[in-house]
Amino acid sequence: MASARMYAAFTTIPDQRSMIWDKYTTDRQDGLNPLLSKLRLMEPPAKPCLLNQSLVLDQVTHPKYTKVVVLNRDRLYHKGDVLTVGVVARNKEGRTKTYGGDFFRARLISSDRSLQASSAGHVTDHCNGTYTLLFPLYWSGNISIKIQLVHPSEAVKVLRRVRETPNKRVFYCSFVGVKKKTSQQRQCFTSANPSLPPNQLCDFSKHEVNGTWICERPKKLPCSAISMCRWDGDKSRAKALRLVSPDERKLFQKPYLEVELQVDPKEPIRVLETELPTPQHLPACTGNTRESGDSLGHWSGKVWRSSVCNVRVFTKEDIQRCLANKTVYMQGDSTIRQWSEYLQENVPLVYDNRTMDFTARSGGDNSQWNISVRKRFHGFPAQLHNWNFFYKYIYTADMLDSIPGGPDTVIGLSLWSHFTAEPLEMIRSRLYAIRGAVHRLMRRSPGTQVFVRTGTTREHRGGKLEFYLLGSDWLAYQITEVIREVFRADPDVVVLDTWDMSVCQSGSDYIHPDQTMVGSQLNRLLSHICPNWTDSKTGKTVI
Repeated sequence: MASARMYAAFTTIPDQRSMIWDKYTTDRQDGLNPLLSKLRLMEPPAKPCLLNQSLVLDQVTHPKYTKVVVLNRDRLYHKGDVLTVGVVARNKEGRTKTYGGDFFRARLISSDRSLQASSAGHVTDHCNGTYTLLFPLYWSGNISIKIQLVHPSEAVKVLRRVRETPNKRVFYCSFVGVKKKTSQQRQCFTSANPSLPPNQLCDFSKHEVNGTWICERPKKLPCSAISMCRWDGDKSRAKALRLVSPDERKLFQKPYLEVELQVDPKEPIRVLETELPTPQHLPACTGNTRESGDSLGHWSGKVWRSSVCNVRVFTKEDIQRCLANKTVYMQGDSTIRQWSEYLQENVPLVYDNRTMDFTARSGGDNSQWNISVRKRFHGFPAQLHNWNFFYKYIYTADMLDSIPGGPDTVIGLSLWSHFTAEPLEMIRSRLYAIRGAVHRLMRRSPGTQVFVRTGTTREHRGGKLEFYLLGSDWLAYQITEVIREVFRADPDVVVLDTWDMSVCQSGSDYIHPDQTMVGSQLNRLLSHICPNWTDSKTGKTVI
């Protein structure tokens, strides 16, 4: 009876995705490529549901009473269909909430462990306490639905407020005199600090790239004496904790934090083999494959299978042939450093500290195949404990303006993990400056390939509140959505959306995932760089 009431409630919701589902079903019946129809499942992100109510703990979304029901549970499902699940958020008194904003993590996993298959679900928030979750069905067999309430909307409201509080992270830079006998440390800021007058500041901001970096002026030393900078993690975490009230802290504890919801019914769902003909081959991964389609797929064993384009598994020899005579520039955080280190190991690449600068340290050259890989960190803010030379960190837009580019140039960018604690407008404005630099690069050097990757899930160090406040998965997902927003329709950029891959991975969440994840990410990158290549043994073109 409860399931019937839930189904009736969801059928009254004006949901654009239900119309997409109808179109998807029609395309299957008409014999069209159902994989292309799946592109329509991922719509541009809607405006977030903002919570204006003050915190009342009794009204917080409670996972024990939140209802999850598979809609159309009794129908026969086939591989290639889409499973629809409804969620009604309820508080500890069992009352349905009237507002949205809860943050869920949804995935399907195969009941057959030998398959090692999993995929991510996509959530629509109706802003009235109800949610629709769509799960494309990629494989046949029994499947189980896993839905986790990561944060209730009340916790999301806290994360949003803390995120938008400027200068909560503490950075220091050292200023060194000419004879290096005089050295002073001063605090630095990622946003303007109105409490200090301009004559007491050293402003290193670059407005043309939307980069802000302002330090307290040292005594008896010029601003040009800036030398090295570092992040003070302990002070940053303590400062963030002071922004949260005792009641708000309870939102980041059980039973509200990262709790699996009970799915009705609990039995696995049987997925049958498809009854309709499906294409035998996926199209090549070209620059025209937009992010929304590129993200659709599933894990099969230790390989990510795209449902939209032909992502191949690249052997060492395949990587060498694909990157032959190419220069690869990578800039961003340590998650893209893993890409360059993977290539360093598998191409392999050689770093010679006698002839190469630091940008080749996690990359290098392969003289046999004429491959060069260079990696450097993005411009400040950089959340690094050790002291780092200030002038080694250049803004990504400046890097793009400095390289020659051309058909033999590949650029990979990753800017997200060091921006989760900053106001969202910072990364948005930085990305728009990067987009402008990409367009300038394309005008002077057509054929350059540019890729921007999104964020992933991560660990949170024993569930400590301060790590959620500065790096929650909700914060990372907001940046992922901004990356999609800025580059979604840009013909000069391919977005490699890595979010779904991490949501349903079999391994543990970690900011630096294992080689299974890194290898599959690079399979996707290389499948775009080399969508077609000639097999040296057979002489045939492989697609």
